Amino acid sequence: MGSEIKFVSVLMPTYNCSRYIIPAVRSILNQTFREFELVIIDDGSGDNTEELISQIKDSRVRYIKTEHKGLAAALNYGIGICESDWIARMDSDDLNSRYRLEKQIRFLEQNSDYDIVSSWSVYFNDKGRIMFLLKPPVSHNEIIEAMNIHNPVNHSGVIYRKKIISENKYNENYTTNEDYELFYRLRDYVRFYNIPEFLVYTRIRKNSNTYPMNNSNLYEMLFNPAFKNLIEAKSKGQAFYWTNIIAWLNYFYGDRKNSRGYFRKSASLRNYLAYITTFLPSEYFHKFISMRLRYRLESFFVNKSLIRQELNALLNQ
Repeated sequence: MGSEIKFVSVLMPTYNCSRYIIPAVRSILNQTFREFELVIIDDGSGDNTEELISQIKDSRVRYIKTEHKGLAAALNYGIGICESDWIARMDSDDLNSRYRLEKQIRFLEQNSDYDIVSSWSVYFNDKGRIMFLLKPPVSHNEIIEAMNIHNPVNHSGVIYRKKIISENKYNENYTTNEDYELFYRLRDYVRFYNIPEFLVYTRIRKNSNTYPMNNSNLYEMLFNPAFKNLIEAKSKGQAFYWTNIIAWLNYFYGDRKNSRGYFRKSASLRNYLAYITTFLPSEYFHKFISMRLRYRLESFFVNKSLIRQELNALLNQ
């Protein structure tokens, strides 16, 4: 058993997000866990965000407007002024289940050796339609392994120790994927966990960081250690594993043509299907990737009635 967590800082950076920010703020203010501050860092918005936030009469809200320097800089600044030892992240266009903080805090109180905790997520579009459900790995070891290809920790639903993040900081050279870079850098020094419940509703929109974009900054970060592990592999099993990883890194972040040779050397039905898609014209290949077909298929047969009810309630609160 760990110590009781009596107070949490919720950190919400925002930039020109006035269309979505009020439902996002309300989804925090309506949490069942009530003892928190909501720190909103406005990264130099040019819209009416400040006017909207000024109309919220809740003493837990702290609004600070800064010069526009980007998300990573806004996060680093916000972390420095948060008052709690625990910081819960929240994006200004997303929504949280009203039980999010309560359930994450309860887990941390009962498992004091964990440092970074997120959850499963529901992805929806601007029309309020559920696109897919995302169930990333739950346990620490599975999360670390998944990081070899993707970030399995939803940044908008994460809660972490302030001390760890303030000592390491977000890399402000990253204009996207700053969370993945930070978590990947910390993977050998902290313990991760994903609560196996849908506590976060993540909005997919074309001008948000959730929407598929240029991920080339991830390629070097992930490829170099993977290739080193392949070269140093001491068994056929290890070599096969890292060949498969490199195939997918090229497929998602590098040159898909380069992935073909690695796919041929790590044959499986999934890899064969991916291999075929690499011959699509560039426009159609990237559209195929952005469809996230695997997640849509996995979500198709799930009963989403209760999830839809909660999403509608969050959007209209």
